[in-house]
Amino acid sequence: MPQAQCSRFMSLAVGTAAASGLGMIPVHRLPRPVRAGYVALPAVLTTGVSLLAGQGSLDPADPGDAPRRRGLGAPTLPEAALSLPLGGLIAGAGAAGLRLDRAAEGLLRRRGVPAPRVWIGLATGAVTLASTLLDERSSAPGTTSTQEQVLALLTREDPMGLAPGADGMPEDEYGPEAEAIAELLDTGAAPTAAQLDEVWEQWFSQPLSPLLGADRMGSLLEALSALAPEGPGA
Repeated sequence: MPQAQCSRFMSLAVGTAAASGLGMIPVHRLPRPVRAGYVALPAVLTTGVSLLAGQGSLDPADPGDAPRRRGLGAPTLPEAALSLPLGGLIAGAGAAGLRLDRAAEGLLRRRGVPAPRVWIGLATGAVTLASTLLDERSSAPGTTSTQEQVLALLTREDPMGLAPGADGMPEDEYGPEAEAIAELLDTGAAPTAAQLDEVWEQWFSQPLSPLLGADRMGSLLEALSALAPEGPGA
């Protein structure tokens, strides 16, 4: 297993295990001071960070080219109006978490589920793992849609000589044709020259093959084939 993949796997495993372990702790049965801290500390920290961020912002009254940052002091009314409700929201979420923890454990006990805290911990770990994987997937770089890749190919070939992106011509001038070809690719097979000719006749009233010639048409078909799910580039 590559080192990067192994490191990612270990990170996911440790995070999931930690979340599961925390989920097994009966937070609602901890001593009252601990429960109070569980609710109050995140709220206080959130409020403080929000106030510091607001006071550390650039001073809008400074007319210079390099505005100075305001010094720390008593928060202004707008800063307090933003930070205090935010802290209250965090405190409310913490209190709701305690009630939810109590309700979940009580429900499992009434259902006769053995070791309810273990199941709550496992569920917490599973939710954490799923959330992490979804976040990684959504933030993965280099994810380009098939339609965008087709558009790049058509723009490169520029069969109609439109020079997209130049002289005020839209960069997505071949967008409708790219969308139609991408739909063909979504069927799982590479499009044929006849299908591309049909798409071009629909939009430009003439086939694509004569415009590109045999060599360029073959190159385009090869590149499109690599984009198809069953193509050589899949």
